[in-house]
Amino acid sequence: MVVYVRDILGVLFMKRYIQLGLILCVILMVSCTSQSRGGRPLDSSSQSIRWQADRLYAIGEYAKAASLYQKLAEQPSGQQNVFRLQAAHALFKMGFDGQAKGYVESINSADLSLEQRNQLYLLMAQIDLSAGNAEQAINYLQLIQPFALTRDKQLEYRSARAFAFALTGQLEASARERIILDAYLLGDEKNQNNISIIEILGLLPAHVQESQLSLRKYDIYSGWLELASIIRKFNKGSSEFNLALDDWMRKYKQHPGLSLIASGYFFTAIASIDDINEIAVFLPESGPYVTHAQAVKEGIMAAYYQYELDVQRPNLHFYDTQSKDIVALYHEAIAGGAQLIIGPLNKQLITQLAVGAEFAVPVLALNYVEDLFKVNLYQFALSPLDEVRQTTNQARFEGHKNAIILAPNTVEGERLATYFKNAWNDLEGNVLGVQTFDQNAKDFSFPVRQMLNINESQYRIQALSKFIANIQSNPYRRQDVDVIFMVAPNKVARLINPQFYHNRAEAIAVYGLSRVYGGQSAPKKDIDLEGVAFCSIPWLFEQAYQGDLDKRTLQKTWEQFPDSFLSLMAFGIDAYNVVAQLNKLDSMQYQGATGGLSLNTVNRIERRLVCAKFKQGEVLLLDAAETVPGDFKYNKTSAPLLERDWLVQPEEGLNAY
Repeated sequence: MVVYVRDILGVLFMKRYIQLGLILCVILMVSCTSQSRGGRPLDSSSQSIRWQADRLYAIGEYAKAASLYQKLAEQPSGQQNVFRLQAAHALFKMGFDGQAKGYVESINSADLSLEQRNQLYLLMAQIDLSAGNAEQAINYLQLIQPFALTRDKQLEYRSARAFAFALTGQLEASARERIILDAYLLGDEKNQNNISIIEILGLLPAHVQESQLSLRKYDIYSGWLELASIIRKFNKGSSEFNLALDDWMRKYKQHPGLSLIASGYFFTAIASIDDINEIAVFLPESGPYVTHAQAVKEGIMAAYYQYELDVQRPNLHFYDTQSKDIVALYHEAIAGGAQLIIGPLNKQLITQLAVGAEFAVPVLALNYVEDLFKVNLYQFALSPLDEVRQTTNQARFEGHKNAIILAPNTVEGERLATYFKNAWNDLEGNVLGVQTFDQNAKDFSFPVRQMLNINESQYRIQALSKFIANIQSNPYRRQDVDVIFMVAPNKVARLINPQFYHNRAEAIAVYGLSRVYGGQSAPKKDIDLEGVAFCSIPWLFEQAYQGDLDKRTLQKTWEQFPDSFLSLMAFGIDAYNVVAQLNKLDSMQYQGATGGLSLNTVNRIERRLVCAKFKQGEVLLLDAAETVPGDFKYNKTSAPLLERDWLVQPEEGLNAY
């Protein structure tokens, strides 16, 4: 007699399924009862319209969503007041405050749940704030029970309170609301909120500031208050100001104001980057990175000669970073008339230069050193930070939630796995585990099977076979994962990806980093990468980059380098072109060869990439996620892992893992 494991498990869990079925029936009955209160339940057509409206609202199509919600709000049903509320939200998002208010006033709040009533009061407050009625807005905000708000609504609630209190002259209350709000913000929004705290507390009368500081509480509020007092007492940039700021930093070592200091908000000695006529370029002319530097230089020169007829084109002067101490080289370039420095490439040299020189002349470093900020230092790199951030954002945009990270068992692999873990957690995704592998292996079946719990399934079958004769069963993979983040270069990824299909995991989405693509079309080889998505620089894709210096135009130049150096040529093009854009990057994105470039609050140039997916060996561009979150926070315990340079030995290629 043959006994199947599936049949055994079915008998064991049948009772549990019956119990769950009964519970679901009760839930559905309660749901139907609640929907029908005060009117008829929704028919299938109305349900379909509602789902469509919800989807449109979620993706920001507020006009279309409002039209559908309005249609539903006109039909008598138990959900009529809910649809009025949703229509009001969509109309308010469109800026139609008057129409939104009309729907709000027609709502019977008794028909709403606690969560919905909170949303109603919050929307009423926002409409009043938009009209300048701050006192009435505060009245509505006081009706809200914040414990019942979602995280997104908490952000709106705290923002509304902070704004309303500021409008009514309650400055301390406004600042305290913004201190709470800080926990809900990321990136530039967090930095702007910090600036608002300083500016609000700066409006307090001097005697009120001093009275509160005399209490010496040394909490977050007092730290902000003391910073505002320092700005009032001393001129920015003066020796007294700097001494007071140093003293503050010693007292408040964990204060969120430290990030505002790092952003340069408190400094005014910023060199001008307008009308630059002389540029010095720091690149090595020998050593392990000389080929990388040559590829970057070719990109710089291609961009330079593109403007050959421009009489205002600056002069370029190249300096060998292998020739002498980097600080001495900096002073030599300034003595030669340089008004801006491009380079160096090496992280260690960037750090030495930042420590040893006062940047009277701005520097556009061609790499990124974590936690390094200095006035007049701009950092531009082909950093995996941008790739990880956009890859995870793309995965969440496409609806994935539960992830496994597959990375090599190296220091670099651990670093990138940490990036992925923190980025995914910041997007409220679940990291179910990190599986490592030997990147020099030829067979990757074991780590893939281990990751998918195939090996564990086989062990269970073997154990059961000792007690049940003639047992037959196929091992099953785990079912709780819907996305895999794979850290592997092109050749290794070609060996790993087929293992997902062999182990019944073809339904799981797979995302890699830019190096999963070799940079050139190779359909016969890349057929093994079927379904793998990744984000990379626009320059590699003819349909993504519209600049004059595209890949086809510069083919004779890049053919002299390995394919892995293609990105470096694009990097050189942007390194030259972005100089003229530096004053604008904090407010306007520049469409470069390496991505859409923008400047964050710590003067790092971030890149907006394009995303693609392998299909039948070719790469097809994807519809990119509409928003990219701000910088995610790293686990500081892993800081030593962040110090490895992104440039690698010549035989490895760029961004090798």
